[in-house]
Amino acid sequence: MKTPLPKNNHNFRSLKVSELDPAVFSYGLPSAISPSVKYIFFLHGKIAEKHGPNGIHPCFGIYDYHGIVNSFAKCGFTVISEIRPQGTKLDKYAGKIARQVKSLLANSIPPEQITVAGFSKGVTIALLVSSKLKNPGVNFVMMGLCGHNGVRLRKHYNKLLYQSVQFMQGRFLSIYDVFDKKCEVSQRILKNGSANITFKEIRVKNGLGHSLFYRPRRDWIEPIAAWINQRH
Repeated sequence: MKTPLPKNNHNFRSLKVSELDPAVFSYGLPSAISPSVKYIFFLHGKIAEKHGPNGIHPCFGIYDYHGIVNSFAKCGFTVISEIRPQGTKLDKYAGKIARQVKSLLANSIPPEQITVAGFSKGVTIALLVSSKLKNPGVNFVMMGLCGHNGVRLRKHYNKLLYQSVQFMQGRFLSIYDVFDKKCEVSQRILKNGSANITFKEIRVKNGLGHSLFYRPRRDWIEPIAAWINQRH
């Protein structure tokens, strides 16, 4: 018997590519689950928590949340995402995403057709999701790695990750710009994680640093899509 999907928040609804609307802040679990579809949970960076889907960073410019969601949808993925409330607690939110992933698994979606992709703060959440799922078949994409928000916040991220690293499992892709100096922490964690981790790294050399993932660009969208679509 299939497990019922968890109820979405009241502002969640499932969208097709043609329906993507910049006024909508959430793209929820679809009501109809298809075993032929590939699902991607997209976890944005802290910029969108603080300043919304088109937040402006003084160094990195405008964040294009809806453009990124739209780009993943155009690649053929069903995108599940939302703008998190400001100050979202990492572990609690990771538990929410893990429950949604488990609901897909319970409805006969193969783990290789599920991807949890995070940018910046979203990377930390994605890694915590991995530690809760403990499923070696699920895909995880780390974009820009664990954050660009100051030493104190990075130490908080690192503490949570080091406490959870022994439980992490999955198929991991790390993609980052060579000018983003925040990449070493996640690499070190995954390379010293469990035997149920496979790890690939893609280094983009265009000099944009952390801002690479602020806008949908072919030099990172296409490699991620190709990696997800590879046969396991």
